Amino acid sequence: MHDHGHARENVIRRLEAFSDVVIGFSLAQLGLSLVIPAHAVDFVQRPVGLVAFFVTFFIVVRFWWTHFRIFRSYFEPNRLMMTLNFVALAALIVQVFSLQLYLHFVPLGQGMVAARIYFGFFVVSYGVLALMFVAGMFYRRKLLSAREFGAGVRDSLAIIGAVTGCVIGSTVTSDPMNVYVAVEHFKKELVAVAPTAIFLGTFVGWIVGIVVGRICARFVVARRSVVASRA
Repeated sequence: MHDHGHARENVIRRLEAFSDVVIGFSLAQLGLSLVIPAHAVDFVQRPVGLVAFFVTFFIVVRFWWTHFRIFRSYFEPNRLMMTLNFVALAALIVQVFSLQLYLHFVPLGQGMVAARIYFGFFVVSYGVLALMFVAGMFYRRKLLSAREFGAGVRDSLAIIGAVTGCVIGSTVTSDPMNVYVAVEHFKKELVAVAPTAIFLGTFVGWIVGIVVGRICARFVVARRSVVASRA
């Protein structure tokens, strides 16, 4: 039994170390997405690349923190959960790469398509994290405390809410907000396509998911406490 527990911890440690390398590579790839503009002032006047960088940086960092919490309490090194882990990491890498597609195709008038690709991989990477929460709570349901189980319910529903809002926002978006800057007296250049419905849907979905998740978590914690007191 001790050998089994030791082997399990070794597998988890190796997988977590590999995942940290992949996430760190994603951050390095993100830095490479910033290109040197033709003029230094463009870095400030046309900050679409900088804004996209910080949004993606937040997404990657949040991914890392959520991934850490899953491995700390909910991860079971079986075939299903290891496969989900690799899928989430692969989707994260492609999402960061798709940022380059977005920055490249915005001036060509194809920014909305690139934005949908970018947020599509956001849905995949974070959606798989939610599945990892659910699978972990199933496989380790007898080992998790009521508080840990409730936290898993809360966080998984928050992610599901954000992902659902992102999908809805991407579906209903047909007329995004285009941002132009004047480059000459009678000429303007497209510098950004803001998929406002996607951002709004993701944010509202995340908030709703947190609220619903907290309510469900309280119910689950109370229910498990009652069951434990009767046992």
